[in-house]
Amino acid sequence: MIKLEAWVVELPLPEPFRISTGVSEKSRTVVVRLITPEGLEGWGEACPSKSVLGETLEMVVEAVRKLGRISVDYTSIEAIHEYTWSLQAPSSLAAALDMALLDLYGKTVGRPLWRLLGGYRDKIETDITIGIMEPEEQAKRAVKYVEEGFKILKLKLGLEPDKDVERVRRVRDAVGEGVRIRVDANQGWSAEEAVRVIDRIASYDVELVEQPTRWDDWEGLRKIKRESPLPIALDESVKTPADALKAVQMEAADIINIKLMKTRGLTGALRVAHVSEAAGLKNMIGCYGETRLGMTAHVHVAQALRNIAYYDTDCDLLTVGQAFTGGASIEKGIRRVGEEPGLGRLAPVWDKFTRVL
Repeated sequence: MIKLEAWVVELPLPEPFRISTGVSEKSRTVVVRLITPEGLEGWGEACPSKSVLGETLEMVVEAVRKLGRISVDYTSIEAIHEYTWSLQAPSSLAAALDMALLDLYGKTVGRPLWRLLGGYRDKIETDITIGIMEPEEQAKRAVKYVEEGFKILKLKLGLEPDKDVERVRRVRDAVGEGVRIRVDANQGWSAEEAVRVIDRIASYDVELVEQPTRWDDWEGLRKIKRESPLPIALDESVKTPADALKAVQMEAADIINIKLMKTRGLTGALRVAHVSEAAGLKNMIGCYGETRLGMTAHVHVAQALRNIAYYDTDCDLLTVGQAFTGGASIEKGIRRVGEEPGLGRLAPVWDKFTRVL
């Protein structure tokens, strides 16, 4: 049997972070540690989303307390997937256990997860996200990040269509050419508004538009993709491999955003990526509010798979302080995980942790 331990980790944000569906002031996650009878440790993280997954931190804590010790063959990736995919628990908790079990697997065989899962690239370049704010403030923030070395910006939009266009214009004028701009409406526009906004912002050299309208408005999404001059990425609409297949069948996307909390972990992420690749769609990898632990797992997946071509792995860069040291490095937008086994060397900053199991 494998011993399970869990903590709540809370990190403040330097300022309220606004998207079209709400405002966040802190990151709250559940960190788990698995300990084998031989003393081997595997780490994972659950970052629930009430608006997308219907999960709360309290639900995850309650579920993890019910689990106690667990039994699974962590030397088999397929057995890990079978366990976490069928587990009657919140999706984010399944993701945390999948992460921790794979960490054990990698440490058992002495290889990093990114090499075991595909080993395609040894680094990625992440964007940095700017929440919704007044256009001139968004432009100032964009300049600050570019000066720090980031070359890809992700702008949150979706509250006011006309002002959204102004936000994109101001940012492009401020940063000039050579900086990639992506936008994410987080379901904030109607299909008609999305078509109008996308047509207007296309002249500002926007790379892609993410989740322009409601997650379940498949006809609207198909209309937007058909009429859009820019690639359309889906996030909230696609959680599982079956959702990815529906996006393909509805001809509603060019890109599918993978997040480990939606896919119940890394093993589920592989399956979404494979469906996407088979259909000729590219993948992005994104995040909710994970600490350095969760973001390290995302970077492993991003380095592993050829079909993941867009990287939004900045959640741990947006908090005040860190819950872990080590893990995925960051330098001027470039992230990488190296050759340490499993997830790599991560050390908890214990004063950020509150024990729940």
